Parts: sequence; C-alpha cells; structure tokens
Amino acid sequence: MKISIKTDKETLLKILKDGDINKKMKILNKLGDLSEADKIKILLKILEDNSWYLREQATQELAKFGSRIVPRLKKLCNKGFWFTRAAACRTLGEIGDLEGLSTIITLLLNDTNPTVIKEIKMAIKKMAEKNGDNFFIKLKELKDTLDLKKDIYAVLIECLPAFKEKLKEIFEIG
Repeated sequence: MKISIKTDKETLLKILKDGDINKKMKILNKLGDLSEADKIKILLKILEDNSWYLREQATQELAKFGSRIVPRLKKLCNKGFWFTRAAACRTLGEIGDLEGLSTIITLLLNDTNPTVIKEIKMAIKKMAEKNGDNFFIKLKELKDTLDLKKDIYAVLIECLPAFKEKLKEIFEIG
C-alpha cells in the first residue's frame, strides 16, 4: 500500500491499527504536511503502539508541542497498557511542564510496572532540572494536596540525589 500524505487522518489512524510496522514508520515520517491538530492526534495514537521505537519517535515529536498537549498526556498516564503509560510519562518529562507532576507522582504511588516506574523517575528528574526551584515549590504543594508520606522521599532521593537537602526540608526529615 502506498501511503500518501494526502491520505486523510482517519485513514492514517486506521493504518496505525494494522500490525505492519513499515506502514506505521511511513506515516510517522510523512507527518510534516498535516495540520498541527492531526499530527498531535496521530502521534498520541502512536504512543499507544506496541513498538518502542515508534513510541520513542512520537515522544520526541510530541515534546515539540509543549504544554498544550499535557492534558492529553495526563489522560494517557491513566489508561491502557504499561507501555502507553511509560511513553506518556517520558513525553511529560521531555516537555517538563509542572502541570504533569501530580499525575506522574500519583502514578508513581500506584503503578507496579518497573518500566513505568523507571520512566516516571526520569520524568521527575527532567522536570526538576528544567524548572529549578519552581519544581520544589510545586512538590511541596503536592505533598500537602496528595498527602504524600515520607515513604516517597526515598524514591525522590533516588531520582534527585543532588537535591537531598531540599527534599529533606519538604518532607520534614531530621
């Protein structure tokens, strides 16, 4: 099947449901001429694909859209297969918008998949690096809002060892 960029968005979304990775890669490589809204919709759908390579490519492209896609990524963090949640967390980390922090902290507390947990930790680290003190202000707010306990402190230290003192202060540890 020849895939033309003139193919409508709905047809492209149907092709993404097909198991043929070569077709999916062609779609990914031909997104340039689509409208921004169509690109975002297709890239978000690719985050749900079982191919790590395709999800990684979609993550990099989606990150370019920044904060405006954070609400959709937050929804993906709470549904679907582990690989969709992991890819959504990775994308949130690449974007670095603190609006996604509560979602990934909640996911950290509730998800048991090791790959999702790994991506959450990386996202937390990237958000802290990109936002500096604002990250810790937001974390302190979330500590109270989400009633975060000291048990999450150890996980955060693992993600952010350079910020041990700030984390001690937030979690009121000795």
